[in-house]
Amino acid sequence: MITNLVIFAFFIGLLTGAVMVGANFWAKSLGLKMPWWKWLLSALYYILLLFLIFAAFTFVGEGEVSAGWKALGISAVLLVVLGAGLVRILLAGRSHP
Repeated sequence: MITNLVIFAFFIGLLTGAVMVGANFWAKSLGLKMPWWKWLLSALYYILLLFLIFAAFTFVGEGEVSAGWKALGISAVLLVVLGAGLVRILLAGRSHP
């Protein structure tokens, strides 16, 4: 039985594939030196992003609208701070053209 969750998971899978391909092209076009641990940090950030968004909207779907929006707001602040740190780490080893 195909439900909305199955369709949503399918689109998230397609989006994740596009993000992986796009991240590879982005790193090459910026001349980033990306060892395995930088790819791992980037993947963990993306997984955390998906998890926090899923958790917040699960709260909203279960009727806890206030908790969902609070979780989304708090996680947005957390993701901005972690994202700024990740960008700083990624750009640290950049080879300038």
